[in-house]
Amino acid sequence: MAVESTTSTGRPIPSPDGLVPNGYGNSGTKDQTMEKPFVSTTNGIPDQGLAFDSIEDSIAAFSMKFPVYNFSPRNTRLSDTQSGQGCFIIVLDAPARENEGDLMCPAQDFTPEKAAFMIRHTSGLICCPVSPSIASDLCLPQMVPLNKNSEMDGAAYTVSVDAIDAGITTGISAHDRAMTCCKLSSPDARPLDFRRPGHIFPLRAREGGVRERSGHTEATLEFCRLAGKSEVGAICELVEEGEELPSIEDGVVRMERTVPNGGMLRGEKCLAFGRRWGIKVCTIKALVEYLDEHEKKR
Repeated sequence: MAVESTTSTGRPIPSPDGLVPNGYGNSGTKDQTMEKPFVSTTNGIPDQGLAFDSIEDSIAAFSMKFPVYNFSPRNTRLSDTQSGQGCFIIVLDAPARENEGDLMCPAQDFTPEKAAFMIRHTSGLICCPVSPSIASDLCLPQMVPLNKNSEMDGAAYTVSVDAIDAGITTGISAHDRAMTCCKLSSPDARPLDFRRPGHIFPLRAREGGVRERSGHTEATLEFCRLAGKSEVGAICELVEEGEELPSIEDGVVRMERTVPNGGMLRGEKCLAFGRRWGIKVCTIKALVEYLDEHEKKR
């Protein structure tokens, strides 16, 4: 497993797999301006005692208004000219709902490196929340009619798609899925630019956003809008990596990975994952409170 560490000067040391956590400035030291925890409360009582990042910092990360590291072993730092690319954030919904943390990124900034990182650390079923208008413009009908949708939280899956492009083969690789997500976010995209079914799963968001449905689909588009991005995102649920433990079979030592508690990453473990990789972590509840404070209800 990759472990974040630093030298005596504070410069990040790449993990054994070559990945370097983001959240560091050009000097190689931790950016202290990014350390502004937000404690979500209910009636003044901290929710589970967890300190989350503020919505303002999460929006800044989503729009990447500061230089950060990316996830490519061959290119450990984004240049200043790339600082407009969107960054990952982690967003948690309510414990009484899915109680899960989703890794999300603007689809227009979803690179093959980011897709590979997402596939490695999540369930791997990458979804693309899209606005109702984009779903209509690209002729993305519901996978199941809304009146027959029996998904637990009413997630509005459309038919799955792959982008049609000379550089895309089967559609399942990190490269191909990144290209499909980017194509969905393109203002020039047309219905004939996609084949159906495919390996990316668009999700049609509700018109009223998180104040109509407090789901990850709507939260993604709220962050896209607040960050000035196209209203298409790339998201997937974080999962437990478990730990590798040795076992002996016929005199041969083998490493087996244990995945406790059903495999989903929740609460404090989402915060720990965020700290490890320098990714901002916030909640949908805090996003709703931010919108109520700063915007009139749409």
